[in-house]
Parts: sequence; C-alpha cells; structure tokens
Amino acid sequence: MKKLQSLVVMLLGFVLFSGCKKDPVVDPNENELITTVRVKLTEKLLGGTGATTVFEFKDLDGEGGAAPSKFDEIVLAKGKIYDCTLEVLNESVSPAADITKEILAEAVDHQFYYSASDGLVTVSNLNNDSKGLPLGTTATWTTGTLTGSGTLRLTLKHKPGIKAAGDLVTVGETDIALDFKLKVQ
Repeated sequence: MKKLQSLVVMLLGFVLFSGCKKDPVVDPNENELITTVRVKLTEKLLGGTGATTVFEFKDLDGEGGAAPSKFDEIVLAKGKIYDCTLEVLNESVSPAADITKEILAEAVDHQFYYSASDGLVTVSNLNNDSKGLPLGTTATWTTGTLTGSGTLRLTLKHKPGIKAAGDLVTVGETDIALDFKLKVQ
C-alpha cells in the first residue's frame, strides 16, 4: 500500500510540476520585416481628383545585405495638392504580408513622420489613431511655388505605450526610415 501511495504522490507531483512550465513570452508588437513602402499620391483637382502616381521603395532582403531593388524619386508639380496613402508590405514571404493592416490595428503604438528638405513639400492632415493622435498612413501633401530637388524623409516609429501628443521623431523605435529623392518642377 505504501508503494502505491508513493507512486500516486510522485505521479501527482510530476503532473503539477509539468503543468507549471512557462510558455515563452511573445511580444505582440514585435517589429515586422518591412521590405516595401508604396507612396500613392493622387492630385486634387477643383471638383475632383486627378491621376494617382505610385512611388516605391523595395528591398526584399530587408535592411543590410543587397541594395534596394527599387527606390523611386518622387517627382511632383509645383503649386499642387496631393492626397497621400501609404502601403507597407513584407514581400519576402508568399503571399506578401500587408503590414499596413497591422499598423492600423496597432495605430496607438505607431506614427509616421514626414520631413521634406528646402520647404519643397508641406505635409498636413495626417489621419489619427483612436486616441486622436497622429498616425500618418494618409496625409495631404502641398507643393508651393518653389522648384528644385531635395529629399523627403519618411519615418515609421513604433511607440508601444509611450505615444503622446507632439512627440518628436526621436521618440520610440524606428521601424523604417527612408530618404526618397524629391523633385518639384
């Protein structure tokens, strides 16, 4: 009988001990591989919209490694207003993963920043997250009367639990930062 009791106690201890094994913690906001960023610009016209032009960055092996296979120059007309929509993808997998959907689902933890050199483009009207803070997957771009060449820096920041009004581009982790060549003519 003592052997049976000892066996039951050992078996019960094994079951309890093995049931307490901890699963690894997975960060639900872990940075995704971003291989492709599409900037879709649609010219606003009086009473409607004009043509949509797509400018693209593509680096299928991600940061480091081979140079980007595509890095378009953004060419705009002076004195125009454009609606901007961003599309962010991971095309290193098949089918491609639409990272834009994840950014929108986690909007309170993300923010796009736009910075154009030499005042060639002014970016405004960024869309907001559910807390009313800037997200920037859509925006309005306005070119003035200046023509010239420069850069447009597009930066996606990951800010889990720390996003606040008026944040600088230095706050949070950088998911991607791209310097598109910019030309206004």
